[in-house]
Amino acid sequence: MNKSNHIDLSSPNTAKPESSPMTTVNILSRLRTATEEVRKVQSNLDKDGLSDQVEILDKVGKELDGILYNLVEILSDDTRQSEINITSNDGQISKWLEQTFSSKQTRSTTAAGRFESIKAIIQASSFVNALQRQMRQNAKERLSTMLDLPVDIQKLNLWSFNMMEYEDPLNFSILLIFDAHDLITRFRIDIETLKSFNRALADGYQKFRAPYHNDFHGADVLQTTHCLLIKSNLMSVFTQLEIAALLFAAAIHDYEHPGLNNVYLVKTKNDLALTYNDFSVLENHHASSVFKLLRDKRYNIWSHMNTNEYRSFRSLVISLVLATDMANHASLVERTSTYFFFKETNASTSSTDSKTLLQTLLHAADISNAAKPWPIYIHSAEKVMEEFFIQGDLEKLNYQDDKPTFDRETTDIVQLQIGFISHIVHPTFDVLSKVLQIDSLDENQKEQTKIITTPRSQYTIPWQYDLQLNLETWKQVSKSADMQQLILNRKPLQLNLEYLQEYVEIAKTCLRKRSQHDQLLNHMPSS
Repeated sequence: MNKSNHIDLSSPNTAKPESSPMTTVNILSRLRTATEEVRKVQSNLDKDGLSDQVEILDKVGKELDGILYNLVEILSDDTRQSEINITSNDGQISKWLEQTFSSKQTRSTTAAGRFESIKAIIQASSFVNALQRQMRQNAKERLSTMLDLPVDIQKLNLWSFNMMEYEDPLNFSILLIFDAHDLITRFRIDIETLKSFNRALADGYQKFRAPYHNDFHGADVLQTTHCLLIKSNLMSVFTQLEIAALLFAAAIHDYEHPGLNNVYLVKTKNDLALTYNDFSVLENHHASSVFKLLRDKRYNIWSHMNTNEYRSFRSLVISLVLATDMANHASLVERTSTYFFFKETNASTSSTDSKTLLQTLLHAADISNAAKPWPIYIHSAEKVMEEFFIQGDLEKLNYQDDKPTFDRETTDIVQLQIGFISHIVHPTFDVLSKVLQIDSLDENQKEQTKIITTPRSQYTIPWQYDLQLNLETWKQVSKSADMQQLILNRKPLQLNLEYLQEYVEIAKTCLRKRSQHDQLLNHMPSS
C-alpha cells in the first residue's frame, strides 16, 4: 500500500475544530456536511482499491448517519432551538432578522410520525389527481354561482391571484377552497354554519385594524397554501384530516393579531405574554382563541368529527399554528433540508416527517408575498413596513433604554427587503422546491417554453421568476435610487410605485440577459 494514500484513523486529531456557534441547528448542518464529505472520501478510496480504509469509513459514515437522523428527531416537533446567522452591513437589519427568525430557547420534544417517500408518491399520484380534478370541476363551479361569490376556484388556483382586489376575502376563500378539497362533504360541514364562522373569523382578524395582519393576509395565506397543495400533487400524500388541519390552520393562523410582534409583547410585559409565559405568545393566542370560538355551536364547523378525529385534528392545527412563529424559521428549514438529504442519498432512510412538511408548507405560504408577482408583493411590503413602523413609534414611547427596532425616519427599507428575501424567503422556497419536486407546467406549456425565450419561461416553478425579479429590483434600487423620491410619505408609509416600476423594468432586462447568457453556456459544445 502506498503510504501517501494511507489514512490513520487510530490517533485522535488534536487540532482545534473550526469555530462555529454550537446551536442545535448549526450542529445539524455541520453533521450533514461531514457525512457528505465522508461518503465522498469513501467513494474515492473504493475506486483506488483501498478496501480496508473503505470498511472503516463505512462504519464512521453509518455512525454519522445515525447521529444526524437522531438529531433530526430531537428537532422534529415544535422546537425552540432555532438560530440563524445573518451577514449584513446594516446592524439594525441583522439584529431584526436574527431576533425575529431565530430563538435560543429550548423545549423537550418527541419524534413525529413519518410516511413513505414523498417523491415516489407524488409521481405515482399525479395522473390520478388530474382525473379527479377534472371530474369535480363542474360541481365546484356550481358552488361559486349558487353562493354568488366574486370569484371561482379557477382563479384561486392561480399563483398570481391578487387577494387585495376583492372584498370579504376570507368568506369566499374558505368556501371555495374547503369545497375544492371535499372538506365540506367529508366532514359534513353545514354551509350556513361555515358562513357564520367565516364572518366571526373576519371580525377577529379586523379587531385591531392592523395594516398587514388582517383578513386579507389570512385569506392570502390560505389561498397560497391551496396553490402549493394542488401544484405539487400533495393531495394524495397527506390524509384528508391532515389537509383539513393544514387549510384550517392557514385560515386562522393570525386570528386577532394586534399588529405587534412577540418580542414587543414580551418586553412590555403584555397580558398575552404573561398568559402564555413568553412562549410563542401570538401563535398560542391565535390557536386558543379560535378553538374557544368553536365551542359556540353557531360556529362549530367540525361538529360531525368523532372524538378521536377531533383530538388528532386539534393537536395538528395547534402544532401548525405554533410553527408559524418566525423564531422557528431556521430550525424548520434545516430539518426539511436534512430530510431531503436522507431521501436523496440513503434509500434505507427515505421516509420523512409529515408534520415537518406540513409546517414548512404553511411557513412558506406565510412569507410568500415576496415570491409573488411584483404588484402583489410591493403592496404587501408597503403594508407590513407600516405595521413595523407603528410598533417602532410605540417602542419610542415604551422603551426606556433601547432604540426602536424600526424607526420610520431612519430604517433602510431597501436593504431590509433585500435581507428578508435573501436570508429568509429564498432559502425557504429553495428547500421547498427540492423536496416537493414541483413541476407546474403541463405538456403543452413545456413545448411552448422551447420556443419562447422570455425570462419567465425559463422557470417551471410558479414562484421562481417573481422571487428573482423582486430581489433583483431592490438590488437595482440600492445602486442608484433617491430615497426622497422612493418614499412619498412616511406616516403612513407610502412608496412611489411609479418610480419603482422603472427599476422593475431594469431588473427584467438584467434577468433576460442573464437567462440568455445561461442558455448560451448550456448549448456550448463540451471540449
